[in-house]
Amino acid sequence: MPRTARQKSESGIYHVMLRGADRRIIFSDDEDCTKFIETVARAKEISGFQLYAYCLMGNHAHMLLREGAEPLEKIFKRIGSSYVYYYNRKYDLYGHLFQDRFRSEPVDGDAYFESLLRYIFQNPMKAGLCEDPREYSWLKISGIHTDPLLDGTAELTDLSGERLLQFVSSPDSEEHLEYEAPKRLSDRDAIGILCRKCRCRHVQEIGSWDGAQKADAIRKGYANGISIRQLSRITGVSKAVIERVLKEE
Repeated sequence: MPRTARQKSESGIYHVMLRGADRRIIFSDDEDCTKFIETVARAKEISGFQLYAYCLMGNHAHMLLREGAEPLEKIFKRIGSSYVYYYNRKYDLYGHLFQDRFRSEPVDGDAYFESLLRYIFQNPMKAGLCEDPREYSWLKISGIHTDPLLDGTAELTDLSGERLLQFVSSPDSEEHLEYEAPKRLSDRDAIGILCRKCRCRHVQEIGSWDGAQKADAIRKGYANGISIRQLSRITGVSKAVIERVLKEE
Protein backbone atom coordinates (compact mmCIF):
# COMPACT_ATOMS: atom_id res chain seq x y z
CA MET A 1 0.00 0.00 0.00
CA PRO A 2 1.47 3.41 -0.94
CA ARG A 3 2.29 5.77 1.90
CA THR A 4 0.00 8.68 2.62
CA ALA A 5 1.64 11.99 1.82
CA ARG A 6 2.76 13.83 4.92
CA GLN A 7 0.52 16.79 5.77
CA LYS A 8 2.31 20.11 5.40
CA SER A 9 2.09 22.83 8.02
CA GLU A 10 1.60 26.42 6.88
CA SER A 11 3.38 27.60 10.02
CA GLY A 12 6.24 25.14 9.59
CA ILE A 13 5.51 23.80 13.10
CA TYR A 14 5.01 20.08 13.70
CA HIS A 15 4.36 17.67 16.51
CA VAL A 16 6.59 14.68 15.81
CA MET A 17 6.63 11.25 17.42
CA LEU A 18 9.51 8.79 17.04
CA ARG A 19 8.79 5.16 17.91
CA GLY A 20 10.95 2.13 18.46
CA ALA A 21 10.55 -0.59 15.84
CA ASP A 22 8.29 -3.38 17.12
CA ARG A 23 7.75 -1.36 20.32
CA ARG A 24 11.44 -1.71 21.20
CA ILE A 25 12.96 0.35 23.98
CA ILE A 26 14.98 3.20 22.48
CA PHE A 27 16.01 4.86 25.76
CA SER A 28 17.16 2.19 28.21
CA ASP A 29 18.84 4.51 30.71
CA ASP A 30 19.80 8.12 31.40
CA GLU A 31 22.94 7.81 29.28
CA ASP A 32 20.77 6.99 26.24
CA CYS A 33 18.53 9.99 26.90
CA THR A 34 21.53 12.26 27.26
CA LYS A 35 23.04 10.98 24.03
CA PHE A 36 19.77 11.52 22.16
CA ILE A 37 19.52 15.11 23.41
CA GLU A 38 23.13 15.73 22.36
CA THR A 39 22.27 14.32 18.93
CA VAL A 40 19.26 16.63 18.65
CA ALA A 41 21.43 19.60 19.64
CA ARG A 42 23.97 18.83 16.89
CA ALA A 43 21.21 18.40 14.31
CA LYS A 44 19.62 21.66 15.44
CA GLU A 45 22.83 23.58 14.75
CA ILE A 46 22.97 22.21 11.21
CA SER A 47 19.27 22.11 10.31
CA GLY A 48 18.30 25.38 11.96
CA PHE A 49 15.00 24.16 13.40
CA GLN A 50 13.41 25.66 16.51
CA LEU A 51 12.48 23.33 19.37
CA TYR A 52 9.68 24.19 21.79
CA ALA A 53 9.16 20.96 23.76
CA TYR A 54 10.35 17.38 24.00
CA CYS A 55 9.63 14.28 26.07
CA LEU A 56 11.55 11.00 25.99
CA MET A 57 9.41 8.01 27.00
CA GLY A 58 11.35 4.76 26.89
CA ASN A 59 10.04 3.37 23.60
CA HIS A 60 9.02 6.65 21.96
CA ALA A 61 9.68 10.38 21.98
CA HIS A 62 7.62 13.52 21.36
CA MET A 63 9.02 16.75 19.91
CA LEU A 64 7.34 20.05 19.07
CA LEU A 65 9.41 22.00 16.55
CA ARG A 66 9.48 24.41 13.61
CA GLU A 67 11.38 23.56 10.43
CA GLY A 68 14.39 25.69 9.55
CA ALA A 69 16.80 25.28 6.65
CA GLU A 70 16.01 21.57 6.28
CA PRO A 71 12.65 19.72 6.03
CA LEU A 72 11.44 17.24 8.64
CA GLU A 73 12.59 14.20 6.67
CA LYS A 74 16.18 15.42 6.57
CA ILE A 75 16.15 16.53 10.20
CA PHE A 76 15.05 13.13 11.47
CA LYS A 77 17.27 11.21 9.11
CA ARG A 78 20.17 13.18 10.60
CA ILE A 79 19.04 12.53 14.17
CA GLY A 80 18.14 8.88 13.58
CA SER A 81 21.31 7.78 11.81
CA SER A 82 23.55 9.29 14.49
CA TYR A 83 21.60 7.95 17.47
CA VAL A 84 21.13 4.46 16.00
CA TYR A 85 24.88 4.20 15.40
CA TYR A 86 25.51 5.01 19.09
CA TYR A 87 22.76 2.71 20.38
CA ASN A 88 23.74 -0.32 18.29
CA ARG A 89 27.39 0.02 19.30
CA LYS A 90 26.50 0.31 22.98
CA TYR A 91 24.21 -2.72 23.06
CA ASP A 92 25.97 -4.79 20.39
CA LEU A 93 22.92 -4.70 18.12
CA TYR A 94 22.44 -4.12 14.42
CA GLY A 95 19.73 -3.00 12.03
CA HIS A 96 16.84 -0.59 12.51
CA LEU A 97 16.02 0.90 15.89
CA PHE A 98 13.25 3.32 14.96
CA GLN A 99 10.03 2.49 13.18
CA ASP A 100 10.57 3.16 9.46
CA ARG A 101 8.70 6.43 9.28
CA PHE A 102 8.29 8.97 12.06
CA ARG A 103 4.78 10.30 12.61
CA SER A 104 3.98 14.01 12.43
CA GLU A 105 1.02 16.35 12.52
CA PRO A 106 0.95 19.99 11.37
CA VAL A 107 0.44 22.66 14.01
CA ASP A 108 -1.46 25.64 12.63
CA GLY A 109 -2.97 28.04 15.13
CA ASP A 110 -1.99 29.26 18.59
CA ALA A 111 -4.71 27.28 20.39
CA TYR A 112 -3.52 23.99 18.93
CA PHE A 113 0.09 24.83 19.73
CA GLU A 114 -0.88 25.43 23.37
CA SER A 115 -2.88 22.20 23.51
CA LEU A 116 0.19 20.29 22.32
CA LEU A 117 2.34 21.84 25.05
CA ARG A 118 -0.23 20.51 27.53
CA TYR A 119 -0.39 17.08 25.88
CA ILE A 120 3.40 16.64 25.89
CA PHE A 121 3.65 17.95 29.46
CA GLN A 122 1.15 15.37 30.73
CA ASN A 123 2.53 12.41 28.76
CA PRO A 124 4.83 10.89 31.43
CA MET A 125 2.17 11.33 34.13
CA LYS A 126 -0.47 9.55 32.02
CA ALA A 127 2.02 6.73 31.36
CA GLY A 128 2.51 6.26 35.11
CA LEU A 129 6.15 7.36 35.05
CA CYS A 130 5.65 10.16 37.57
CA GLU A 131 2.98 11.84 39.69
CA ASP A 132 4.10 15.35 38.80
CA PRO A 133 5.46 16.01 35.28
CA ARG A 134 7.85 18.59 36.73
CA GLU A 135 9.67 15.69 38.41
CA TYR A 136 10.26 13.84 35.12
CA SER A 137 13.85 14.41 34.03
CA TRP A 138 13.37 13.97 30.28
CA LEU A 139 10.49 16.38 29.76
CA LYS A 140 11.24 19.99 28.81
CA ILE A 141 8.70 22.68 27.87
CA SER A 142 9.68 26.17 26.74
CA GLY A 143 8.33 28.76 29.17
CA ILE A 144 8.41 26.31 32.08
CA HIS A 145 11.89 24.77 31.98
CA THR A 146 15.24 26.46 31.51
CA ASP A 147 16.99 24.52 28.76
CA PRO A 148 19.48 25.93 26.22
CA LEU A 149 18.08 23.57 23.60
CA LEU A 150 14.63 25.19 23.70
CA ASP A 151 13.51 28.29 21.81
CA GLY A 152 11.14 30.97 23.03
CA THR A 153 7.41 30.85 22.30
CA ALA A 154 6.45 34.52 22.76
CA GLU A 155 5.32 34.84 19.13
CA LEU A 156 3.14 31.73 19.42
CA THR A 157 1.46 32.10 22.82
CA ASP A 158 1.12 34.72 25.52
CA LEU A 159 1.24 31.99 28.18
CA SER A 160 4.46 31.65 30.17
CA GLY A 161 5.67 30.94 33.67
CA GLU A 162 2.95 30.25 36.23
CA ARG A 163 0.10 30.92 33.75
CA LEU A 164 1.55 28.37 31.33
CA LEU A 165 2.10 25.86 34.13
CA GLN A 166 -1.52 26.20 35.22
CA PHE A 167 -2.71 25.68 31.65
CA VAL A 168 -0.60 22.58 30.90
CA SER A 169 -1.65 21.09 34.24
CA SER A 170 -5.36 21.46 33.45
CA PRO A 171 -7.49 18.49 32.21
CA ASP A 172 -6.69 17.50 28.63
CA SER A 173 -9.22 15.78 26.35
CA GLU A 174 -7.54 16.55 23.02
CA GLU A 175 -6.44 13.68 20.77
CA HIS A 176 -3.00 13.97 19.24
CA LEU A 177 -0.45 11.42 18.01
CA GLU A 178 -1.15 8.62 20.44
CA TYR A 179 1.27 5.80 21.14
CA GLU A 180 -0.80 2.64 21.22
CA ALA A 181 0.93 0.72 23.95
CA PRO A 182 -0.09 -2.88 24.60
CA LYS A 183 -2.08 -3.68 27.70
CA ARG A 184 0.28 -3.99 30.64
CA LEU A 185 0.67 -7.30 32.43
CA SER A 186 1.37 -7.39 36.13
CA ASP A 187 4.67 -9.04 37.07
CA ARG A 188 2.68 -11.85 38.70
CA ASP A 189 0.78 -12.54 35.47
CA ALA A 190 3.96 -12.30 33.39
CA ILE A 191 5.78 -14.76 35.67
CA GLY A 192 2.85 -17.17 35.45
CA ILE A 193 2.88 -17.01 31.66
CA LEU A 194 6.62 -17.71 31.45
CA CYS A 195 6.46 -20.58 33.92
CA ARG A 196 3.64 -22.23 31.97
CA LYS A 197 5.10 -21.63 28.52
CA CYS A 198 8.66 -22.56 29.45
CA ARG A 199 7.88 -25.26 32.04
CA CYS A 200 10.14 -23.80 34.68
CA ARG A 201 9.65 -23.57 38.44
CA HIS A 202 10.79 -19.95 38.57
CA VAL A 203 11.61 -17.41 35.89
CA GLN A 204 15.03 -16.69 37.42
CA GLU A 205 16.11 -20.07 36.03
CA ILE A 206 15.88 -18.68 32.51
CA GLY A 207 18.97 -16.50 32.94
CA SER A 208 21.16 -19.58 33.48
CA TRP A 209 19.82 -21.59 30.53
CA ASP A 210 21.92 -22.19 27.43
CA GLY A 211 21.62 -19.81 24.49
CA ALA A 212 19.02 -21.60 22.42
CA GLN A 213 16.76 -22.46 25.37
CA LYS A 214 17.02 -18.94 26.77
CA ALA A 215 16.26 -17.41 23.36
CA ASP A 216 13.18 -19.63 23.00
CA ALA A 217 11.90 -18.50 26.41
CA ILE A 218 12.43 -14.84 25.52
CA ARG A 219 10.52 -15.21 22.25
CA LYS A 220 7.65 -17.02 23.97
CA GLY A 221 7.40 -14.35 26.64
CA TYR A 222 7.45 -11.49 24.14
CA ALA A 223 4.90 -13.21 21.90
CA ASN A 224 2.56 -13.48 24.89
CA GLY A 225 2.56 -9.76 25.64
CA ILE A 226 5.48 -9.40 28.06
CA SER A 227 7.46 -6.25 27.27
CA ILE A 228 11.24 -6.21 26.90
CA ARG A 229 11.65 -4.14 30.06
CA GLN A 230 9.43 -6.52 32.06
CA LEU A 231 11.17 -9.61 30.67
CA SER A 232 14.48 -8.17 31.79
CA ARG A 233 13.17 -7.25 35.23
CA ILE A 234 11.64 -10.62 36.08
CA THR A 235 14.27 -12.91 34.52
CA GLY A 236 17.44 -10.95 35.19
CA VAL A 237 18.42 -11.17 31.51
CA SER A 238 19.72 -7.83 30.23
CA LYS A 239 17.55 -5.75 27.89
CA ALA A 240 20.39 -5.74 25.35
CA VAL A 241 20.42 -9.56 25.21
CA ILE A 242 16.62 -9.71 24.91
CA GLU A 243 16.59 -7.13 22.10
CA ARG A 244 19.34 -9.02 20.26
CA VAL A 245 17.36 -12.29 20.47
CA LEU A 246 14.20 -10.64 19.18
CA LYS A 247 16.07 -8.92 16.39
CA GLU A 248 17.41 -12.28 15.20
CA GLU A 249 13.91 -13.68 14.60
